[in-house]
Amino acid sequence: MRVFGLIDGNSFYCSCQRAFEPRLKHKPVVVLSNNDGCAIARTREAKALGVKMGDAWHIARKRPESQSVVWYSSNYALYADMSRRMYQVLAERLPAVEPYSIDEMFLDLSDLPGNLHERCRQIRQDVADHAKIPTCIGWGPTKTIAKLANGLAKDHAELDGLCDLTDPVVRQDWYCRTSIDEVWGIGRQTKQKLLGAGIETIADFVALDAKTVRQMLTVVGARVQAELRGQSCLPLSDIAATRKSIASTRTFGRLLLKWEEIREAIAHYANRAAEKLR
Repeated sequence: MRVFGLIDGNSFYCSCQRAFEPRLKHKPVVVLSNNDGCAIARTREAKALGVKMGDAWHIARKRPESQSVVWYSSNYALYADMSRRMYQVLAERLPAVEPYSIDEMFLDLSDLPGNLHERCRQIRQDVADHAKIPTCIGWGPTKTIAKLANGLAKDHAELDGLCDLTDPVVRQDWYCRTSIDEVWGIGRQTKQKLLGAGIETIADFVALDAKTVRQMLTVVGARVQAELRGQSCLPLSDIAATRKSIASTRTFGRLLLKWEEIREAIAHYANRAAEKLR
């Protein structure tokens, strides 16, 4: 049976910073966007203190509960290098690895010898030992199910970072308990459309007639449903996807009220984006 896995670095940017400073292991850490504008990565400890994604640094750092937080400016060269290290560890141990984002990679777990759960546990340990990045792994018969399993492994501490959705019975149990918006490919507008039709859980969505899903959500929604039913529609790819957009962005580290300052920043970063395009 074909088995897809998805490995994901936990609070990846923060974990990269922690890899070189072990003293931070149990401390709240936050990585800021370009120009130290807002929070873009938070450890579990920082989340517990109420630091939210997108919180402006110049406001969040003044809160009494944030006094113990360790703040870092973003270092994308470091994060890219740590992602490469993580990929190398996986590529040496598995038949195929497909990078999905800087901290997520799809894995080919098909036909691996031994107990798959123990193999995935060892893979996590190897990544932690060699790349110093804590991870979660989810796996199943399709990419969409593997992505869902990874999310469950991350959100449910009792799973200890590993979630196996290869068994249809186990899968159905999670489907009945999991909201439809946890599915890869179901965005905000699609969620609202499904909720309007009385579809709240993954089990509700999977049980729908395939023709009805295609009429509601076009071929994209039909493919998501097929994947959730265990029919693989998205193979692993060895070729990186073509970029469809270019961005050069910064978040201001303070409140700006003068148009001249804003205009200067827009002109500068528009020029940077044009350089990337050329």
